[in-house]
Amino acid sequence: MTLHKTIYIILLTSLIPIAAINAIAQTTDNETYWLLVDTTPDAQAHNLMNKLNSVIVKTGKVPKKHIRHLESEHATKQEIQATLNEIGNISNSINTLIFLFHGEVSMSDTGKAMHLKTQSEDTIEDTVLNKWFKVTGIDRMIVILDGYAQEQNLGIYYANRETLGNAALNLIRPFDTAEPTGKNSFIQTLTETLSEETTDIDDNRNISIKEIDQQIQNKITFENSILVPTGNVNATVLKLSPAIKVTSIPEGAKILLNDIENGLTPNRFTENLQSGTIKVEIKKDGFMSPEAKTAELKLTQGEFVNLSWKLMPISVIGTVTAPEDISTTGTSVSINGTDYVQLVAEDGTYAFQNWNANAMLIPGNEYTLNAMQGDFYHGTATFTYEGYTAIKQNIELVKMTWFEITELEFKRNDHQKAIATFKNGIQDTTDLPQLSPDLTVMLYSHFAAAVDRSEIQDVNTIVATAKLAEAYQQPQLAKKYWKLVKSTAEKGTDANKLAKKHLWQLNKTRNIINLCVICLLIIIAASGSYTYYRYRKSKQINTTE
Repeated sequence: MTLHKTIYIILLTSLIPIAAINAIAQTTDNETYWLLVDTTPDAQAHNLMNKLNSVIVKTGKVPKKHIRHLESEHATKQEIQATLNEIGNISNSINTLIFLFHGEVSMSDTGKAMHLKTQSEDTIEDTVLNKWFKVTGIDRMIVILDGYAQEQNLGIYYANRETLGNAALNLIRPFDTAEPTGKNSFIQTLTETLSEETTDIDDNRNISIKEIDQQIQNKITFENSILVPTGNVNATVLKLSPAIKVTSIPEGAKILLNDIENGLTPNRFTENLQSGTIKVEIKKDGFMSPEAKTAELKLTQGEFVNLSWKLMPISVIGTVTAPEDISTTGTSVSINGTDYVQLVAEDGTYAFQNWNANAMLIPGNEYTLNAMQGDFYHGTATFTYEGYTAIKQNIELVKMTWFEITELEFKRNDHQKAIATFKNGIQDTTDLPQLSPDLTVMLYSHFAAAVDRSEIQDVNTIVATAKLAEAYQQPQLAKKYWKLVKSTAEKGTDANKLAKKHLWQLNKTRNIINLCVICLLIIIAASGSYTYYRYRKSKQINTTE
């Protein structure tokens, strides 16, 4: 095999899947026919009809062979009837025929029938047109009438009209106000309206008579004219490309199509769809992940799959227990690092279910639950927040001392509560337990500053400050505050005695040296006294001899 043949085969085989995908993605509306009739001689109107033709093909995916266009000398009564009969002969594959007429209309002498004027100068009575529609055997006949009349009183058309087809959008204007082109041109506005997906107001991929009427009324004001939909106003005029719409309450959930993330709700998907089953899931932080749903697509024009979920918030729930003589009712349960707080119910349970969208818990993070009943009963528990599943975490209340509560508040990063709790504790006792180093530093810094500014003169607080300085391994600072305790506390009190004791301990080496010096002086004094004694004694002996 030559190199050129090899390259050709590789290219051919690589293009086959692409062609297959494109074939799958193409959709057409083979069930709809259009008959466009323009009985005016205006070339500009003919051009607008051609543009409308292009929109029907491009947006509605109607095959070109399904759009028949009669204009100028071909827009005769005979041609219109013949074309309807021709379309009726293939009606087995057609369920909708849309008949659009642009031209002059008139009222019969009796005022009970409307006539559509053709190029052959013949007119088609509304009842006759309806009979022709019935002969086709097509179930749904939709009429769009862009007519202009010579009559001054257009009310006769409104009062005596017969409903054309199963549904119709009727516009009748005075002859002198009819514009084939420009901003007040009905055909031009209809073309623009059908090319805009926003015309599909209810977002179901089917543009109806009613929706076209609403959009045109918003764009143009037809003065002294009649614009009115009749019959089944919800009848579909143009089918849009197939779509899957995914919504949720609340909005903002992640969308996964066949396990691949595709934006947030609400969202509508019209691109890269393939026929078959599509699995659709949604996920939103703080809410339970609902069951997946499936969309069965045939990829036909106007096909619409609407999938919607009402999301339930994730619950962080549990039971709070306590010693037998302690009630848990009214116990405060909070999530550390957040503003979320709940009270325990009479049955001992708590539940967090309502989440603030601007203060959601972060998936993958660990959180601590803090329970508090009164001053002394506290409990903690931790959980990892996954983001999409419920959490059950029980909490046990235990009795704590003021200083244990101080440590607890400090771990929660609530330094003010830690300081306030410590103050309560030292009013009961100044026998401080061993505190964590960081807590010791924080408490010492606070109380030392307050004592130095003379904001605190309470003896117990000064004692605690001195002990914190010792725990902080700052003997010189501790000595400073013990001296302050000694001078502040009354003599003979426990605080005064404690200060003397700690000051002695802090000055132990110096005190030992002082004792040694005193002992040495005593020894020297004793030795001198003994030497003097012996001197006097020996002198007395010498005198006697």
